[in-house]
Amino acid sequence: MKAMMLARIHDLNKTEAPLVSQTVPIPTPGDHDILNRVGACGVCHTELDEIEGRTPPPRFPVIPGHQVVGRVQESGAGAVRFSTGQRVGVAWINRTCGCCEFCLDERENLCPEFTATSYSGSCRYHCQPS
Repeated sequence: MKAMMLARIHDLNKTEAPLVSQTVPIPTPGDHDILNRVGACGVCHTELDEIEGRTPPPRFPVIPGHQVVGRVQESGAGAVRFSTGQRVGVAWINRTCGCCEFCLDERENLCPEFTATSYSGSCRYHCQPS
């Protein structure tokens, strides 16, 4: 699949094109994962923070983007919530504990167990461009 990859931190005052088009393998979903064929993926200020190093990603390279809409292309054996072909959306918040004071007060982004789509390494290739 084709993807725009960020390989390192950049100063956007000196670099006009920090992302590089590359071909990467299509990932195989794990037992409880779905493979989402992306129709659209938002890129927002969070990615600028990643590109410029204010909140560097935990590893490089990374495919920026975490506000995803697409269709389920494939599911792992234990992923039963969504059907192949079903339209799905993927939010910034990937996972929280659901029971701490922050989760119970609808402030999940402050949860100590918070992981973010694309940023926390919760997706093998992050956004899965079509």
